[in-house]
Amino acid sequence: MGNDVRTVYAISQMENPYIFGEPLRSDRMFFGRVAERSEIFRGVTKANKQNYLITGPRRSGKTSLLYQLKTRLEFPFVPLMVTPESFGHQHHELFRGLLLRLRDQVLEIVGKELPRIDWYIANASAETPIDMFNYYFEKDLKKILTGLSTVSSQARVVLLIDEATFLLGESSERDKRVPDFRQEFLRHLLQAFDRVACVLAGTPQILRMTSVTSPLYNIFSGIKLRGLSRYETEQLVREPARSVGVEFEDEAVDRIIDLGGCSPYYTQALCGLSLERANEDVRQSVLLPDVQQSAETILDTLDYGLQSVWEALDPEEQEVLAKTAKEPVVVDRTNQDVISRLVDMNLIQKIVRDASTPAERTFASIKAEIDEQWLQRQGV
Repeated sequence: MGNDVRTVYAISQMENPYIFGEPLRSDRMFFGRVAERSEIFRGVTKANKQNYLITGPRRSGKTSLLYQLKTRLEFPFVPLMVTPESFGHQHHELFRGLLLRLRDQVLEIVGKELPRIDWYIANASAETPIDMFNYYFEKDLKKILTGLSTVSSQARVVLLIDEATFLLGESSERDKRVPDFRQEFLRHLLQAFDRVACVLAGTPQILRMTSVTSPLYNIFSGIKLRGLSRYETEQLVREPARSVGVEFEDEAVDRIIDLGGCSPYYTQALCGLSLERANEDVRQSVLLPDVQQSAETILDTLDYGLQSVWEALDPEEQEVLAKTAKEPVVVDRTNQDVISRLVDMNLIQKIVRDASTPAERTFASIKAEIDEQWLQRQGV
């Protein structure tokens, strides 16, 4: 009897290890993305640096991947993770914010006073001539890198820039009277300073912003984040639960994979909610009904998130996605570009039937059953 009471109490006090809606800042519960993480790590640390552009839909794990890189990059590499939106839209706001954050971080490493940021930079405004601002910015950046080199001649700053769509896109808050030289100046900095590498992360929309007409064209190696593999998804389901003494039954795991389409966000959400249900019933196993009820909760309470994904699609993408919610769609010349974009967004998948025969055809089907059920509820 005493052991049973202790077990019940332990389960009721169980910490839910699943996190959804927030990026993973530690590697304890990070699963998958090993190849992507390793490639980027090698690229930004090798003698001839490589810059990277990570693209993926919202909630695909871009920010979590940046945190993994930040954790693993040790001195002489200095990772600086920033979100441009926190600095502002204007040229001087963005690069001044970046410079101040970098100076503070290097100051901690060097352990001695660094030259102050130039008055021209500190007091710049929208009226400040951009060429003059850029000139003094480069002077200050050189001073910071020189200070860093006193600790190690191999030191290199690695910029980890999240939500880069904000950095590269137009904004209603940016002064349209001033030409937008942000991309051009970033390109110049990355080419002029070997001791500064950069990893940008953003939604697939950023690919259009860095196309052949962009100053950033051809200086980044692309990394597309798609859904996790089935094996990685199973790890993400089972391992966090085992850390708190809970097992997911095989049927429950299979259903999570079907419902979530191997999306990191959906997987964590389904697991977290299912574990809570097992916890309420004082069980150390998660069952199929727990997962089914959790899916209903997601559809009922996280509706706004699915709505925002739908509204971000253009009309052609909405039309094709709505069709795949009813039945698989044949991929042909008229829709292959739209389907490729939806594949990049982790919304649909391609399936080849009758491969290597005259009847071979490629179909597109919706990837996550949760998305399919949501679209059916909307009547689209």
